Amino acid sequence: MIKKEDDGLSFKVDASGSGQRIDKFLTFRISNTSRSYIQNIINQQKIKVNGSTVSKHYRLAKGDVITVKDLEKTAGAEIEPEKISLNIVYEDTSLAVISKKAGILTHPTPHRKNHTVVNALLYHYKKLSNLSGKDRAGIVHRLDKNTSGLLIIAKDDAAHSLLSDMFKKRLVKKTYAALVWGSFSEKKGEIILPIGRSGLDRKKMSISIDRGRDAVTKFEVSEEFGESTLLDVHPETGRTHQIRVHLSYINHPVIGDEIYGTKQSQKLARDLGLARQFLHAKRLEFAHPVTKKQLKIEDRLAGDLQKCLKALRRREKMSEK
Repeated sequence: MIKKEDDGLSFKVDASGSGQRIDKFLTFRISNTSRSYIQNIINQQKIKVNGSTVSKHYRLAKGDVITVKDLEKTAGAEIEPEKISLNIVYEDTSLAVISKKAGILTHPTPHRKNHTVVNALLYHYKKLSNLSGKDRAGIVHRLDKNTSGLLIIAKDDAAHSLLSDMFKKRLVKKTYAALVWGSFSEKKGEIILPIGRSGLDRKKMSISIDRGRDAVTKFEVSEEFGESTLLDVHPETGRTHQIRVHLSYINHPVIGDEIYGTKQSQKLARDLGLARQFLHAKRLEFAHPVTKKQLKIEDRLAGDLQKCLKALRRREKMSEK
């Protein structure tokens, strides 16, 4: 049962809601919200159960009373369409694949409601999937702000649901280009280490044996430059900052990574004039969720990354003389 109050909403949990996680329960009962948004306001202690704050993992019981305070204030500004150019690499009636520029967020956050991929999508498309709420309209997976490359966009909820299931079952093969510090004795490798939120810095992720979620990253050497190596990286799971955390842990941080890099890797980035991490989602391979046709979609490296590689190749030629 839902009751509107002067400063928010009140819910009394019935038998159908018993046993559900509170974030999932509220996502389906408060319109125009996503699960990430609900989790965020839980963290802000705007949501209480029987008068007490709870975590997003809380399992509801029949008779629990949930109160949501200052909902409109917490929600912030409405997500508005913006006339931002999109580089559409592939498109059909069910989905699109775009090439995201570095420096732009995939979707809005509590602190940033504009100039994201979602704002651009809302301007360019009349119809997008809404499974994850308007703040993530069309978004099936994400790329970090300073990572460039391919993103799949779902135009309807049916395609979104099928694509999400494919990602969970690891049926979408993703290949990233990553320039990392150091050289490798082997041409191929695999990192199987769980990743979780850092206990020291909530903005960072880290290897966490006890609390982390399973994460698998495969890689192979593409080109060697003495003190750095260009890799083709294949993340089989999709944990936050996965590639960056895994490669940093084995002492091969991504060049230009300000969070997980070292003094050496950051100095090389400065020397090369690279203003962000060298990470680009360059290839996607998957069966179309509706037609089942096998798709292989590729995206050339962004201009700043191409310039970086040219500089490294010139260095290599000079050192050979």
